[in-house]
Amino acid sequence: MRYFFLFLFVCSFALAQSNYVPKGDNIINFLDRLAMKGVIKINDEFKPYTRQIISSKLIELKNKRSELNELELQELDWHLENYSYEVKDTTNTRWRLISIEKPNFNVKVSPLLGYGISSFGGENGHIRWSGARIEGSYSNWFASHLEYVDFGEFGDNVDKFKKNTVLTGHNYKSAPNGIEYSDVKGSIGFTWDWGSVSLIKDYSKWGHGQFGQIFISDKPASYPHLRFTLQPTDWIRFYYMHGWLNSLIPDSNSFYYNHTESEYPFLRKQYVSKHIVANMLTVEPIDWLSLSIGNSYVYSGELRPEMFIPFMYYKVMDHNTGREGWDDGNGQIFADFKVSYFKNAKIYSSLLIDVLEIREILKNTWWTSWFAYTIGGKYVDAGINNLDISLEYTKTNPWVYENNDESTSYKHLNYPLGHWIGQNADHLRLQFDYSIIKNLHVSLFFERVRNGGLKDVIKYAYKNLEKQEFLYSPLRKESRVGFSARYEVLHDLFTKLDLSYTKITDEDTKRTLGFMLGDNISLCFMMYYGF
Repeated sequence: MRYFFLFLFVCSFALAQSNYVPKGDNIINFLDRLAMKGVIKINDEFKPYTRQIISSKLIELKNKRSELNELELQELDWHLENYSYEVKDTTNTRWRLISIEKPNFNVKVSPLLGYGISSFGGENGHIRWSGARIEGSYSNWFASHLEYVDFGEFGDNVDKFKKNTVLTGHNYKSAPNGIEYSDVKGSIGFTWDWGSVSLIKDYSKWGHGQFGQIFISDKPASYPHLRFTLQPTDWIRFYYMHGWLNSLIPDSNSFYYNHTESEYPFLRKQYVSKHIVANMLTVEPIDWLSLSIGNSYVYSGELRPEMFIPFMYYKVMDHNTGREGWDDGNGQIFADFKVSYFKNAKIYSSLLIDVLEIREILKNTWWTSWFAYTIGGKYVDAGINNLDISLEYTKTNPWVYENNDESTSYKHLNYPLGHWIGQNADHLRLQFDYSIIKNLHVSLFFERVRNGGLKDVIKYAYKNLEKQEFLYSPLRKESRVGFSARYEVLHDLFTKLDLSYTKITDEDTKRTLGFMLGDNISLCFMMYYGF
């Protein structure tokens, strides 16, 4: 590891700074829409974007104002105010709590505050959060950010587990009539003309899924990782990460007592160490086609040096280094494509193969291979300016993300690293998005989620190899029709309203909280500053 940091130090004098934007930043969708309309080109198989990439696209859009409609022009000017330092145009700027901008130095400090009230099935609750985001850069070689937010959810409708929802799952602590948790993110990153390298604790999304990603998603809480990206040409891109996960499995070999002189000695405990490594290669053979292929690998125990080689097929390293079945890891391969041949439209799909048993497939026992896929499409300006339509379907077969060794399951804090629906499930969503006026975005959607059971993994997936039908019992069904509206009153000051009708049935009496079952109306109103 010390050689890696030495590499960063030596290279930093020739590198340019960059920070990643928060995953909920409005500008991500703004740029994606204009890319679909052919006004700009942006690489959207990996998110979020850096401020450097975003500012370059805003400068490009300044020179293409004639290709934007009236609302898009207003929103462009709005975003230019937010990136005035990066685009080197201080004609119009925005207010920040603290902003120090010099030719070779800048620091920005923003508060993160929010409060919301909610009702679900007649049960009420509220959520509050507070924190701050600090980001800055020095000269053309250093950039870093730190974000800390403390959350609290209280009331009779608190979902303490976040298992059957797209919401990010965290490490929760009980509180009077609720839960508390924190979200800490930070990074130090360097960028040069054709690549970047970062040490980062933040979220990322791999693949083109809009309502969930089957490779790498933001379902689990953020985890520290090394991130390395390359773009040697306009049509080739490469992504790599090595992350540190939490297995939540106690490692009894590491237990020890201290303060043994005390009447109450302290027993120190640790979890089994757990890591993920992944890479993805994207090529664009023609302007309207993007193809990606990659592999990921989860392993436990000590760090393995071969996992820090970015250009590697990691699963074969088990056999190549003499590791047996009781000492190996859990590998996956995946692929993704996007077709944007028709203006204003895109079609995309992702495939994850968790287990591939070719010999068993040839014997017609194909169910011993575990896979998941997403297929979807989006059409912008669908007959009316600023009206978008999205349709997406995801299916995960039984056992996907699971493993016979829990310390190498495809999870962090027991939440899947991939799609939030987990194994043996599917998800269908149809959504209409409309921008009425500047900064006011509304959505109307229909969603259906089905979750099957999870039997003894070792018995049924590894020993007996019995065929398990998709969505085998106990079955959970959820249908939801909803409306959402979000308005940015001032820069980073939002109001948000969510209203939905849900119908949930579950044959497993322990999986779904009681107040959620049946037919219910849910309502949530929030006001917050920052993302």
